[in-house]
Amino acid sequence: MKRVSEFFSREKVVLAVYVLLSVIIGIQHYVGGPLKYNNFQIFRAALGHLARHQNLHLEYPGEYFDLFLYNPTFCIFFAPFSFLPLPVSLVLWLICCSLALFYAIRSLPLDYDKKVFFWWFILFELVTSLHGQQTNPLIAALGLFTFTFLENGKTRWAALFPLLAFCIKGYGLIYAGMFLFYPRKGQFIGYSVLWALVLAILPLPVTGVDHFVQVYKDWYRILVADHAVNYGFSIMGLLKVWIPAFSPEDVTKVQLVGVVLFGITWLLCFFRKQYITLEERLLLFAYASLWVIVFNHAAESPTYVIAIPGVVLFHIVNRERLAPWSKILLVLVFVFCILAPTDIYPPSLRRSFFEPYLIKVIPCVLVWVVLQTQLLLHRHEN
Repeated sequence: MKRVSEFFSREKVVLAVYVLLSVIIGIQHYVGGPLKYNNFQIFRAALGHLARHQNLHLEYPGEYFDLFLYNPTFCIFFAPFSFLPLPVSLVLWLICCSLALFYAIRSLPLDYDKKVFFWWFILFELVTSLHGQQTNPLIAALGLFTFTFLENGKTRWAALFPLLAFCIKGYGLIYAGMFLFYPRKGQFIGYSVLWALVLAILPLPVTGVDHFVQVYKDWYRILVADHAVNYGFSIMGLLKVWIPAFSPEDVTKVQLVGVVLFGITWLLCFFRKQYITLEERLLLFAYASLWVIVFNHAAESPTYVIAIPGVVLFHIVNRERLAPWSKILLVLVFVFCILAPTDIYPPSLRRSFFEPYLIKVIPCVLVWVVLQTQLLLHRHEN
């Protein structure tokens, strides 16, 4: 048993599993036909729409269903996958998503055994996201890289990663908030402005000057429209399940409460210097990772690959401090969140219980509540 454990703890073995699963999922979805890789088709077609000066965010039923909700700059990032043959680009896209998350975890200032635990614990959640060809693993990876580069004092590059995440999905900018707990704050802000300008004008050679502003206007409109109709796999979604009268206007109110809580937490931790140790900073990062999903009106099941790093880091820091509750919460997350959309459960149970009642959301909300209390009350020790 020890030899088996040692084998699956090898970095190359874990890496091989990540790559192999990406290849298998890519082939599986390509063979399954266009409906199986619809999200990838949305990303792939965006560059062509941008070049033809078409509205990126309209429906194009002849090419795919659903809408493109991403920043115009994302079209430029995705360009290599738009030009490669479809089956090759689909597989490579999934491999890139997996590798980004793998190496982001590898970069963390954690003991090797904790990285191994992290890699294996998040794997099923990564697979869920890969099945949707989602960008969420990239956002999670960019957040982790932000943390690592701030820890290593590489401020100018740390400023880039949250903006790259923002260019994928706007809420990825949340990771920039970590700069408050590190030195060289002015440098971080300065480079953030520089990187933001560079990234914003990336579509310009494709759009031309005349169409450039219109592209961003179209993006803003779709974000506003998306906010008006979604509850998401979030606290707001749970409230909608429990209180059918819960309205879109109430979504904004709940999110406002979330923003206030986030602001209070961040400022209290800053003024109390509750960020001196690595463990304190890990908890702050965990809080941001969970908060950005549980208060996200657009969160879906595959989005939780962004929240799970927060759960893992919460457990790593609190494994002994909050024993046995930390382990209990970890098990709840694995059983009722990570495994919720998988074939571990019969389809009938998923359709009648897990999906309509948003069971996947509840364990992460519980972890967030405990972490919120922990940070506000400053219960952890230095």
